Amino acid sequence: MALAVRTGEDLPESVREVAAMDFADANDAVAVVRDRELDPPRLRGAFRQFFGVHAGGHDFGPRHNPPRPRTGRDLTADEEEVLIEAAFGTRERYDAARAAVARGELEASERRDRQEGLSAALTLEEAADWLDVGTGRVLTDLALSDLFAFVCDDELRFPAWQFTDDPDHPSLNHMTSLAGAFDDDMHPTAILGFMTTPHSYTSIDGEPATPVEWLTAGHDVQPLLELLETRHLR
Repeated sequence: MALAVRTGEDLPESVREVAAMDFADANDAVAVVRDRELDPPRLRGAFRQFFGVHAGGHDFGPRHNPPRPRTGRDLTADEEEVLIEAAFGTRERYDAARAAVARGELEASERRDRQEGLSAALTLEEAADWLDVGTGRVLTDLALSDLFAFVCDDELRFPAWQFTDDPDHPSLNHMTSLAGAFDDDMHPTAILGFMTTPHSYTSIDGEPATPVEWLTAGHDVQPLLELLETRHLR
């Protein structure tokens, strides 16, 4: 299955050279000046110049994503029975699940899950330390989508799953293709789950492997792009 994405590799060579000149030789660079007091944030859209930034620089941080109001209606008795039979098996399990929702346990669990994707990431400075380069080089790689990042409360965050323990290859290959394949509506937590969950489609020696393991082993990125395309079509 062919997947067309816009990536840093598609950029004219002249654009790539300009990006490199802007950032690569800097020992230290700051993407934006952070200002926590302004609302709406002055920095909205400031990261769109970087092709490796997820969702066009949409800010996934809690500061810019207040809880959504509850909507919907109560289930009818018939709808409840269908739901119990299909998902819970017994009325007792259904009632226990409803009680957990009423106590806020489900909402708290969702918040914890979403927070995991935000916290399992490095700051710009931490990414530079891990790669043993200046922040300017990190921003150059991000501008060309050789690295992947998202925005959280006006700051860049680099998901930890893209970095390796191999000093000769400290980040995963094919990040340019992956950065263009993640749908804008994928939360960083969903991306974390995709990259760290074994898939039968990417088996190694007959065992399902995670996308991180798959790429670390030197395999081609195309099966991952096809998996992501299938997800988009659902």
